[in-house]
Amino acid sequence: MAPTGITVRLVKDDISQIPKRKVTPYLGQDYNTLHTECLRQKRLFEDPYFPADPKSLGHNQLGPWSPETRGIEWKRPRDICPSPLFICDSMKWTDVCQGKLGNCWFLAAAASLTLYPRLLERVVPLQQSFRNEYAGIFHFQFWQYGEWVDVVVDDRLPTKYGELEFVHSQQKSEFWAALLEKAYAKLNGSYEALNGGLMNEAFVDFTGGVNETVDLKVPPQNLFQIIRKAVYNRSLMGASINIQNQNESEMRTPEGLVKGHAYSIIGVSEVEVHGRRIPLVRLRNPWGQVEWNGRWSDNSHLWLLLDNALKDKLHVRQEDGEFWMQMDDILRYFHTLEICTLTPDTAISDTAKAWNTNSFSGKWVRGHSAGGCRNHRATFWTNPQYMVTLEGDDGKDHTILASLMQKNGRRSRAVGRDFLAIGFEIFKFSHMKLVSQRASAVSGLIPMVLTPYIAARDVTGRYNLPPGQYLIIPTTFMPHEESSFTLRVFTETHHTLTEVDYEIRAEEKVFQESELQMTMEELSRHFSRLSGYDQEISPEDLQRILVQTTSKHTHLKTDGFAIETCMQLVKVSDFNRNGKLQLSEFKHLWSKIKEWEHIFTKHDKDRSGTMDVQELRLALDAAGFQLNNQLVEQLCLKYGDDIRRVDFDSFLSCLAHLMAVFEECRRMDQDKDGLISLAEQQWLHMTHLK
Repeated sequence: MAPTGITVRLVKDDISQIPKRKVTPYLGQDYNTLHTECLRQKRLFEDPYFPADPKSLGHNQLGPWSPETRGIEWKRPRDICPSPLFICDSMKWTDVCQGKLGNCWFLAAAASLTLYPRLLERVVPLQQSFRNEYAGIFHFQFWQYGEWVDVVVDDRLPTKYGELEFVHSQQKSEFWAALLEKAYAKLNGSYEALNGGLMNEAFVDFTGGVNETVDLKVPPQNLFQIIRKAVYNRSLMGASINIQNQNESEMRTPEGLVKGHAYSIIGVSEVEVHGRRIPLVRLRNPWGQVEWNGRWSDNSHLWLLLDNALKDKLHVRQEDGEFWMQMDDILRYFHTLEICTLTPDTAISDTAKAWNTNSFSGKWVRGHSAGGCRNHRATFWTNPQYMVTLEGDDGKDHTILASLMQKNGRRSRAVGRDFLAIGFEIFKFSHMKLVSQRASAVSGLIPMVLTPYIAARDVTGRYNLPPGQYLIIPTTFMPHEESSFTLRVFTETHHTLTEVDYEIRAEEKVFQESELQMTMEELSRHFSRLSGYDQEISPEDLQRILVQTTSKHTHLKTDGFAIETCMQLVKVSDFNRNGKLQLSEFKHLWSKIKEWEHIFTKHDKDRSGTMDVQELRLALDAAGFQLNNQLVEQLCLKYGDDIRRVDFDSFLSCLAHLMAVFEECRRMDQDKDGLISLAEQQWLHMTHLK
């Protein structure tokens, strides 16, 4: 029977019996276990992962020899004041006062979060105390790239002259905010890692929502509708005024606004004056004082133009930090609007319309999937790709929020790295089954959406697209930059999000003998000279043959053909299973080696004698192997050098390995229909990837 191809269909492993943890202990530190152990041993907790020493402060401005850290002492709250409290009365914005750290973005988000107790109580578990069962250990919960983590800290805090150096409360005996800051610093590697950021970054970590930043100097035409819908859905929002330098921070303008300060947006309304509808937005200064004094402020005469019922509903005259502003005044005085859209599991209001959300975690791997932006056409197509399908047949545009988040950028600051410049593109989707189709087509697609590339933790965009299928390609700006990332998609209507991958298949030609350029008579004489008296080719014989042959070809780089490689190659055609090749078996193997040599030479476009991952993927496709992304990545790691480049002998070893794997798959095809189904774990074991 003629050999046929074989397709492997992967079946997702059954995880229905595996209990899902809603919260994962960060670094494996379980709060309840550690708390109980400390009480049993009658000792106070000391955190080995975030110790009270200079490296927890920072690496540069707050490094061990920095003037800023001289004189710092780590003290527990009971050594700072006689009767410390975790929370005095209730958590409010005045509990979060900035210290000597440039993390106002974090503080503004924490202060704003105090307005939403349901959200705050998830981040700051309330059953904690300096009195009942005190053990010097506290814990907080943050959302990190798709999961909630529980972070424990000891309560030793940086002080100078007996005062907290960083975040503190107006009430000297209250410490929840200072301990929250310490837990967030631990999550990001150090206190110094919190210098500089956007309020939405912390909002996302507090809620698991998706952030959206709007430049108010180039606003979308429907901005007021966006704000109104966000208010209805109880999204978290903040507006801020940019500063030119640190001297302008918290400087008050003549209009009563504060520069470099984050205001919460808490309401919208439209009023009619002289037949004209005027959009109004209500803001709150987290200080609880210092208010706007322009149009529609508490003392504005414009309120007299409204009927009494509407005026009584909207107008509140008191110094509470809350005020109304006309929409065009917001555009005039503010620079940035930040919106954090909540996911269904963190929505504040049960009546708010839930967004449909999906996410994928991926990686940009150097030499495999770190292709860079479309400026780099030779590698762009290798980036991870995802298909989103917007469902519907009404022809109306759908609102889609797409958010790309890179992981652990702040933690990288300690080793001299920071956030990479990232972005994404969205194309009208056309399905491509073969790698060769993908390589030629993707780089020529015209994007419907192209985000700017920003060196920030995440890039988010809001778009209106008609129903259909779209290709999202997340990338770093430069190729060969490595990072993990999370891509999330939010829509108001139903959608699906899937990774664009390939079926796993070996074509029929993989198992067939290839055509040789010599006659059988010529091959027979050649075999007699090579095989010696026993007329068989052993792995050692094959090693000698390959070394001699490739030494004549300068376009092929090798490491000398290890005996293990030659043993793999012999197995490809050792039909008698005696560890050696007779003439017919050698003919089969030599035809495959010559075919693979031709493919290697053809796809080594830069004539380097080696293959990068782009060349390798196309070469594997030409040899008849269709492989999914995970398998190609593992092959590059296994057969490539330190920069994922594969030389000729490794290429032969790789193909021999794949032939053995797919031969085993063919034997498992009991009904001979060319299709088998395997569990993911079984497939990984078969391919020696696990």
